[in-house]
Amino acid sequence: MPRRIPASAIPFSKPVMSGIVVALLGAIGLLGIMQWTAHTVRGHLRMASISIFPAALDVQQAVTAFEKMTRENKDAVVIQESALLGDADREAYVALSSLDSASTSLGSRYVRHQQITSLRNRIVRLRMRSTIVYGEAVRTNVAFPNQQVLAELTAETKEVQTALETLQSDLASDFKGELALIDELQRIQAILEAVVIVGVIVALFFILRSVIRATVHKRESDILYQAHLAREQERSVLRSLIDNIPDFVYVKDTGSRFVVANLHVAEVAGVKAPEDLVGKTDFEIFPQEMASAFYEDEQNVFRSGQPIYNREERGTDAAGNEIDLLTTKVPIRDRNGQITGIAGIGRDITTRKKMETALLEAERNYREIFDKAIVGIFQSSPEGRFLSVNPSMAFALGYDSPEEMIASITDILKQFFVSHKRGVEFMLTMDRVGGVKSFECEVLKKDGSKIWLTMSIRAIRQGGNVVRYEGMCEDITDRNALREQLLQAQKLESVGQLAAGIAHEINTPTQYIGDNVRFLQDAFGDLKSLLTHYERLLAAAQSRSLSKETIEDVATAVGQVDVEYLAEEIPKAFEQALEGITRVSSLVNAMKEFSHPDTKEKVMADLNHAIGNTIMVAKNEWKYVAEMETDFDPSLPLVSCQPGEINQVILNLIVNAAHAIADVMHKGGPAMGKIKVQTKRCPEWAEIRIQDSGTGIPEAVRSRIFDPFFTTKEVGKGTGQGLAISRSVVVNKHGGTIHFETEEGRGTTFIIRLPYDGKALTGKGVTA
Repeated sequence: MPRRIPASAIPFSKPVMSGIVVALLGAIGLLGIMQWTAHTVRGHLRMASISIFPAALDVQQAVTAFEKMTRENKDAVVIQESALLGDADREAYVALSSLDSASTSLGSRYVRHQQITSLRNRIVRLRMRSTIVYGEAVRTNVAFPNQQVLAELTAETKEVQTALETLQSDLASDFKGELALIDELQRIQAILEAVVIVGVIVALFFILRSVIRATVHKRESDILYQAHLAREQERSVLRSLIDNIPDFVYVKDTGSRFVVANLHVAEVAGVKAPEDLVGKTDFEIFPQEMASAFYEDEQNVFRSGQPIYNREERGTDAAGNEIDLLTTKVPIRDRNGQITGIAGIGRDITTRKKMETALLEAERNYREIFDKAIVGIFQSSPEGRFLSVNPSMAFALGYDSPEEMIASITDILKQFFVSHKRGVEFMLTMDRVGGVKSFECEVLKKDGSKIWLTMSIRAIRQGGNVVRYEGMCEDITDRNALREQLLQAQKLESVGQLAAGIAHEINTPTQYIGDNVRFLQDAFGDLKSLLTHYERLLAAAQSRSLSKETIEDVATAVGQVDVEYLAEEIPKAFEQALEGITRVSSLVNAMKEFSHPDTKEKVMADLNHAIGNTIMVAKNEWKYVAEMETDFDPSLPLVSCQPGEINQVILNLIVNAAHAIADVMHKGGPAMGKIKVQTKRCPEWAEIRIQDSGTGIPEAVRSRIFDPFFTTKEVGKGTGQGLAISRSVVVNKHGGTIHFETEEGRGTTFIIRLPYDGKALTGKGVTA
């Protein structure tokens, strides 16, 4: 409240009283004008600093987020990466959140509130359309959506982008307008104050000069002080906002000299406080080249009057480190439209640029690995089409390029697999377990020739549904041929090992066949001599000329031949000879069945019979060191297999068991060990167990037992291929499993499981 003026000791006349009244009224009017002006200025300052400026910053953030959303939507389609759609959706959320924040800052009474609300609704609709269109493009693996839809979406995106930029420009203009209005109010205030003061001075010039001067001076001081406090408070709030914004904010005059700068600008410029920058140019702070670039940009804005939005620039901080900036520069105009300076906002995007560079580098590295890998790499759809293949796979199958292969094979099941049954088996395995490792199959090349591949594939799922398969493959045609050669070599080695034993097994019955035949030969000579004498006796009796000498000769011949002995021994000799022949025949038949030429196609075979023949053929390997016990399940059904190769596996395991028992004997163990061969019928597979009482397998080498060329036998005994080939035959060719149970010093049991129908057991809870 204005202080009351003390009564004057000078007598006042009516004009003086009128002058005092005029002075009082003028003072009241002046005070009212000042209060109204101060209140109005504070309101506009509050609008500019608390509403418009934060809203402008939020809109700037919305513009940046919207641009990133647009870019990531397009990138998601180009590189077929659905994760980018999630990033785009998050950027859209950021843009909408920023607009909501801007709308909140402005309040519902500000005209821009409706503009922001309308723009936000357009972004929501655009976001929904983008999610549907680009999401469909990624899910269907189409490089770009329908061109008409894309054109409409692109046009809408550009319109929204333009509307965002327009909103940003409008807010900048509003900010400048508020500042200009404050200047105008201050000018009006000055005019009104001058008018009132002049009127009061004229009215009271003679009478109240001293009083008016004192009153005016006091009032002016009070008003100026209050205005100063208000402006200082508003400036403090505005400065706090500017300094705490995580971006570079500054204002320059037309000479590119700093007028206002926040703490972030001071930090990057290497000065202690923003005030140290006032009046300086970039040439006094930054390197010449960088300062020249900044200066030229600003002068272009001054000349053209056009703002610069979101330009990427390279700069240097106070420590000399290069940084990347995202800069916006907007001209500042006075009420006459003349450019008086420039306002700039910059954001440090060094980390984002590094991430983008790292992402591009990772993408290049992945592409290089994909394109230059020596093994085939591919992706395929659940519908049976290749989505991508690398050059190695395309060239291995005889195609000139990956694109040609993708275009040529439209149905993998029919055009890729040689065996349709094998292809169906592969698809069923993928459906059941979601992946397969080292799946061997024969496939067709471009020219119709055939090669063998081993494939390791996994299914990629989204929301529980398979969206694609991806995997690797390798040409193993030569390796298969080598494996067949090794298998044949193993068979030849086994035949060589068995040859002496088979010869010995056949020699024993052959010897007693020969002995009995020689006995029969001698007996036949005696009987023939006796028959000759009987013929003479018969002839003499018939001719009635039987003499005593003839009877005596016959009696002598009968005495020389032990007829009773021959009558008893000759039938035994025949039985023994026939028994020997049966034994030889059994050995020969077993050997014939064991060594029967193999076929590549599986046949239904009796495992019990095949294993029995193998045991007989290998008898010479085990009969001197072990007793053989068999326990064949009579209910075991026929099994789909290649009998020759299964025979070879059983032979390898029996020979290994015999060698393990022999090692125990050589170390002072029992004189004879035990080998037990057992078959068992299980619900989905036939199980074969070969148990020995040998040395067992040391724990240190158990993980390497099935490795090629690994053996625990002494040098010169064994090649290290038997178990490796056995595993290949059981697992790769028959889809079965082979593992062992062992205990050092007590023996080992090898367990083989073969599916009845030949379908792979992997994933059914059994161990390979």
